[in-house]
Amino acid sequence: MRIQGQATAGSSPAASPRLFARQAVAIPSLPVGFPLLLVAFAVVLWVSGMMATDIAPMNDLGLISVLAPQVYVAIGLLLAAALLLMMAERPATLALSAVLVTLVVALYAMPVVLEQVPRMSVTWVHDGFIEYIRRTGTVAPDLEARFDWPGFFVLGAFLSQISGLPDSLGLAAWAPVYFELAYLLPLALIFRALTADLRLVWAGLFLFEVTNWIGQDYFSPQALNYFLYLAILAAFLTWFRVARPRSERVAAWLRAHGRTGRLGAWAYDALTPDESSPEPLRARQQVMVVCSLVVIFAFVAYSHQLTPFFTVAAVLALALFNRTVLRNLPIVMGVMALAWVSYMTVPFLQGHVVSLLKEIGQVGATVGSNVVNRLAGSPEHQFVVTFRLVFTVAFWGLAGLGALVRWRDGRRDMTLVLLAIAPAPLVGVQAYGGELVLRLYLFTLPFMVLFAAGSIFGRPRGRPSLAMGLVAFGVIACIAGGFLITRYGNERTDSFTRAEVEGVQALYAMAPARSLLVAASNNLPWKFQDFEQYDYIPVTDEVYVGDLNAIADLMRDPRYPDAFLILTRSEGAYAEAFAGVSSASWDAFVRAVEVSPTFREVFSNVDTQIFVLTDRAAVQP
Repeated sequence: MRIQGQATAGSSPAASPRLFARQAVAIPSLPVGFPLLLVAFAVVLWVSGMMATDIAPMNDLGLISVLAPQVYVAIGLLLAAALLLMMAERPATLALSAVLVTLVVALYAMPVVLEQVPRMSVTWVHDGFIEYIRRTGTVAPDLEARFDWPGFFVLGAFLSQISGLPDSLGLAAWAPVYFELAYLLPLALIFRALTADLRLVWAGLFLFEVTNWIGQDYFSPQALNYFLYLAILAAFLTWFRVARPRSERVAAWLRAHGRTGRLGAWAYDALTPDESSPEPLRARQQVMVVCSLVVIFAFVAYSHQLTPFFTVAAVLALALFNRTVLRNLPIVMGVMALAWVSYMTVPFLQGHVVSLLKEIGQVGATVGSNVVNRLAGSPEHQFVVTFRLVFTVAFWGLAGLGALVRWRDGRRDMTLVLLAIAPAPLVGVQAYGGELVLRLYLFTLPFMVLFAAGSIFGRPRGRPSLAMGLVAFGVIACIAGGFLITRYGNERTDSFTRAEVEGVQALYAMAPARSLLVAASNNLPWKFQDFEQYDYIPVTDEVYVGDLNAIADLMRDPRYPDAFLILTRSEGAYAEAFAGVSSASWDAFVRAVEVSPTFREVFSNVDTQIFVLTDRAAVQP
């Protein structure tokens, strides 16, 4: 593959002389060992910072409220090392790879090191689905809609079983780290297919890791399927892109309509830019790769609700605008995705088809549920949400600036533009529980980071200047600082303690099958065993705080042989952050349950309390 020393794909062969009119101060030549020494020092500081950080006093600003200063210095040193390597005359691939891997671990392993057990309540729910498959050898779509797309859970059950693990939680804790590292492989192929500028490729990879704050890389179907989405695009762009998508029909139309002036030339150049040749494959290899793409996409359709449609939107855009020779494969993929939804998810559709159809075209409602409705809760949480919006808009603005810089210097990047806007129509189809705009950011991120990198590395240059290096460091340092807020702003609610897990285990030990399990919110580590044997309230993210009589009435439901109320530290954190319940109000609620003659405490530890009704018999542990 041609990387070093080539012009950027689609660029003009001669750069404008005015770009080199001023002699800038060049970055001094440094041996590769110096940036690697910075990396070693950063690792020592990061480990020291992790040991010095205590997450117990964390507030609703998340990890930034408790992180030791050494951590920030360590991340800054890693970014400085990366920029020094990227701006050398010949960027050292192995050294940059080492820095990038270290940065991923430093950014994404912090919760694993600082917290006692796997984070996020949905992680424990997914472990419960896998436990069900391991125990029963089957799936249960009638019990849980996510079993209509069971691929990830089946794979998780298989991997945890053959590895001898008692459950999948051992795989879950490090999921963000290994998924983020896995994403780099197809991303590198995508970037190298779209540009021959090696610095731009590396800048895009580093930017991706400091802007992927969405948090969809936890132990989940979407994390695995996002990797497969990137792998499919990497294959399309590496081996099956059209080298020179010139359209004679466009040229003929422009000539026929007299549009051969400046506007016509601009339109022709914008719609049909030159691009570099794809990697050659023999006929047999092409067949094997296409068959592999079909198999991979079949697993995607089998594993997740949204990813198949984001994938189809991307490859269909490539086919419609003559960016790939595989013009029929996107149609095949679309049929596969629709067929799975139409025939294999009937239990889900029977209960949701009306509500799904109502959301089509409701763009305002989708934006409201994804953005406006999140501006609630404690003042610190509202700041985090607002900062996320500002961060996203600012980053998209940086990407727009990079696109403009590259456009003025002859790069048309139409494939990048197509892939960046391809997911947008899905916003008008589904709100996806208030998360679709977040997914839109995630699925456009690989292409936005390449544009954003173009704002610094997008112009033809010789040796980078010292001023350029300082500007680049300032920009990426600000982005990395923002990442710590956007990524870990909810960490107080996302984290759990070992005492909470022990409390839930005690709950399962004392609750007979078919019991009703009641919590103040859904934010606790439960549903990880025998999930089908119990009913849960709340089953959504509602918060039940204050009305003891209403809670007691729920627990007196005669359909259940027993009922239990569990209150945990994480439920209180969620009520404070997301529902705006003050710390004093939550404490008063817990004390009211403790002193109420209606409830009797049957279990207690430092972070968990379990109650039963005094007028119902409770099974002791």
